Amino acid sequence: MRTPTGFTLVELMIVIVIIGILTVVAYPSYLNMQDRAKESRVTSNAHTVQLAAEDYAVQNEGAYSAAQDDLRPLLPDGDLVANAFTGVFTEPQFNAAAVAPGQIGIVPVVQGGNNTGYIVNGWGKEGQILVFSSGQ
Repeated sequence: MRTPTGFTLVELMIVIVIIGILTVVAYPSYLNMQDRAKESRVTSNAHTVQLAAEDYAVQNEGAYSAAQDDLRPLLPDGDLVANAFTGVFTEPQFNAAAVAPGQIGIVPVVQGGNNTGYIVNGWGKEGQILVFSSGQ
């Protein structure tokens, strides 16, 4: 007499149901992890812009620049940072705050007619996620 081999239909259906349940439970966590990774990229890009502004100040005896042309050569890739949400390389929003997912903005701080610093902000999936200011 031959012994049957393989799986029954019921066993296969149970395995498929278990895999479906695991997928339903794990998929939202996967999407949230992707969003957190993209927002981390925004933070990294904003920090790069902040370092460029600080680098300019170090090279110019503590004077910050309000002109984007002064900071462009100090940024990697000429002046472009990759938008974490679209993947498109764009330049930071100079003299304007970021308002769209993945954008980085830098606004000079002027006191007494002199540029005394800057504010860098980054925009995440649903709103502003960080603000850096000069000296911090």
